[in-house]
Amino acid sequence: MSTHQAETRRSPAETLAPVALVDRLLALTSDLTSVIRKETGLLHDRAQTEIAALQPEKTRLANDYAMDVLAVRGHRNLLDRAPSERVARLKSAMSELDKALALNGEALTAAKSVSEGLIRMVANAMSERTAPSLGYGPNAAASARRPGSSAGTGSLTLDSRA
Repeated sequence: MSTHQAETRRSPAETLAPVALVDRLLALTSDLTSVIRKETGLLHDRAQTEIAALQPEKTRLANDYAMDVLAVRGHRNLLDRAPSERVARLKSAMSELDKALALNGEALTAAKSVSEGLIRMVANAMSERTAPSLGYGPNAAASARRPGSSAGTGSLTLDSRA
């Protein structure tokens, strides 16, 4: 059976024994924390291709995590019968995930700010390049364009290679 088929046949949280549910949640939390930390590092390194490659796994883990957490919220008794030591480890792992998500959010905000700044800078440069002529000359004819500017709009190509 393929990994995708195994994911499709994922057992609902309500059908698992308390220990199995805690263990699955702990594994999901740890795996998701790991992916989030990796993404945060890649954001700092500006490694767009690697960030994009992480997204399917991040999405799968986040969806599985969310489904299990919602099931536990709806049926709090699911964890009541699990050993307290395992539940404590799960709570600790969830706390680590929260910290990783906060750092990831900061990195995403910084990356967005840099991207928006670059877009504004490019847009300003393009609008200066394609600005209308300086004014009107005799007989209401447009005067010459600024030196170095072309008559048409410019195009822009960005290369993401380092």
